[in-house]
Amino acid sequence: MSGTTRLRVGIALLGLWQGGPAVWAALWPAGFFSTFPTADHAWVRLVPPYNEHLVRDFGLALAQFLPVAVVCVKWPEPVFARAVLVGSLLFSVPHLIYHELHVVRVDDVVWQRLSLWFPIVPAAWLPYLTRSAREPGERGRSTAPVTTVEEVR
Repeated sequence: MSGTTRLRVGIALLGLWQGGPAVWAALWPAGFFSTFPTADHAWVRLVPPYNEHLVRDFGLALAQFLPVAVVCVKWPEPVFARAVLVGSLLFSVPHLIYHELHVVRVDDVVWQRLSLWFPIVPAAWLPYLTRSAREPGERGRSTAPVTTVEEVR
């Protein structure tokens, strides 16, 4: 499997991982609040009270990731891929830290940690696949410092 294919698959998995809860919370906030991730292991309802506006906004905020991820899967340009992966980390790392400091259900702590670490590991590793790819327009550019306005043009 090529690096580009791995990058596409990784970003697609991140999109699905974040997209499922995003759509669920945005369209069915009461169901998300009372049964996420499953009815027997509902984590969100352990932090009451239910607030439809807050849950729906959470889903919509998380859904912003989806169109960008789709674009990166279709056109995995290094700069776009890095941006979507950094965006994923900007949500996932603070989310993990919060839940590490506020464990509300000890019997599910292993599953909670796995679900919180899952998006962080690929989002931190996948930029490595973009490191050897050239940015658009980089071909043949000199690394020498520019000293005059004429050299900038």
